Amino acid sequence: MEEEVARKAKVQLFWNKNNVTEQIWPYVSSVSYTDHEEEATDEVQLVLDNTSGRWFEDWYPAEGDTLKLYIGYQDQQIDTGLFEVDDVTLSGPPDQITIKAISAGISKALRTRNNKAFEEQTLKQIALFFCKKHGFTLVDGSNMLSQINLDRKTQENKTDLAFLSELAKEYGFMFTIKGMKMVFISYYDLEQVASVTEIDKTQLSSYEINEKTYDTYAGGQLKQRNPKKGKIVVYNVDNILTTNKPDKMIFYGSVASKGQAEAKVKGGLWGKNKYKQSGSIVIPGEPLMVAGNNFDLTGLGNGSGKYHIPTSTHTVDGSGGYTTSLEIRKTGSIPKPKRVPKTSTPKVTQRETAFDSLGEESENEEDLAN
Repeated sequence: MEEEVARKAKVQLFWNKNNVTEQIWPYVSSVSYTDHEEEATDEVQLVLDNTSGRWFEDWYPAEGDTLKLYIGYQDQQIDTGLFEVDDVTLSGPPDQITIKAISAGISKALRTRNNKAFEEQTLKQIALFFCKKHGFTLVDGSNMLSQINLDRKTQENKTDLAFLSELAKEYGFMFTIKGMKMVFISYYDLEQVASVTEIDKTQLSSYEINEKTYDTYAGGQLKQRNPKKGKIVVYNVDNILTTNKPDKMIFYGSVASKGQAEAKVKGGLWGKNKYKQSGSIVIPGEPLMVAGNNFDLTGLGNGSGKYHIPTSTHTVDGSGGYTTSLEIRKTGSIPKPKRVPKTSTPKVTQRETAFDSLGEESENEEDLAN
């Protein structure tokens, strides 16, 4: 009977488009790729031996240097995309250099604070404005951005990244920059995607699963004052999470319609409920396990189930050892997003949601019109 041959990790590193794997590998202590679904920037990190002193001068990274990393196995690798060197640290003893690079799509312009007002536009129109500004292609993964109508939204001394992230969260969408694509997809939709694989407890190098009841809510309500009538108007959203706790999360703010109120409450509830059951695991290297994917975890009793991956880190050390570390959360606690009709439209006849596979959106005059 043939013995099973262990898969050997493979890494390829391109520096300013040149394959430098063979030259650099003798100095590698570790190479890692951290993939975030949202909020944080994807990162590549190299920890390299510098006892030879080469990295002090001749090989010291220059401003604007780019890295492209492939990590995984011979037959299955992650193409991490293009990164730009952002942080260099020399340390010792022993002498070593740590090089961190962030996704090249995250430009300084995206991280610059700005002010802008948007009036009577859809979430899609606002997203297309920033796509045009920064040269991105819009990916509306849930085909719902055009169904979120906003009377007014103001960017006040916020970076474009922060403004878009907050706006997406407000209505229950994940927002991220991947390469030159600006991606929006509902959290609900992400949870419906089929699992890419099954992981059993016996395959875990380590794990920690936590379940909380505090700060999770079965429903919510939004309260606002009606200036004409001088009364408080209350909008309720119920049966969001199956729980024995009747707690409701209270929101305050100005909305123009019941539909907008429901959308904001649902968007706010996901932020509280999504980590009702969450944790972290470490497994032998697995290229399929990247941020945004789902998988089935078995062998942990009540901790078993379908999980989503917000963050993954793939690390290969100098001897070729490959591990994958994951932040995970159990699926099933996120409500279906709610469309926001125009306030002048008394009745909406289109279907409530339109969940299709990811596709690229092109600009057109109608979408960009004020």
